[in-house]
Amino acid sequence: MYEEIDKFVKKMHLLSFCVSFDNKPYCTSAFYAYDEKNSSLIFASDEKTSHIQMALKNPIVSGIIHLDTKIVGNIKGIQLLGEFKKANEEQKKIYFKRFPYALALKPNIWCMEISWAKFTNNKAIFGKKLIWEKAK
Repeated sequence: MYEEIDKFVKKMHLLSFCVSFDNKPYCTSAFYAYDEKNSSLIFASDEKTSHIQMALKNPIVSGIIHLDTKIVGNIKGIQLLGEFKKANEEQKKIYFKRFPYALALKPNIWCMEISWAKFTNNKAIFGKKLIWEKAK
């Protein structure tokens, strides 16, 4: 991904993760770690949750990561599209390095492999969008 996007995603920690199945959308929030090499967001969630069950049935997912601000000139965030997958062993290491206390919970670890991203940074250039798409 572009350096500016990578820097922002690495700095943040909360993902709003969105799924859809059978014409029913569903959103949740999750703490994440970033696998920069594979452009993937790694997070923990129980396999029995609605969002995981839906993502297993329809692995095309979306998400958003953003700053919380009321000032339009400070808006900074990223809209994402990707594919939901079980995290691999390397990704699990990345996740537990960022959130070591999660090890005690023995959670299921998943990832969103980002295929498309739109980054907005009104502090840099107001209204400018930076689009990234994974090479096919």
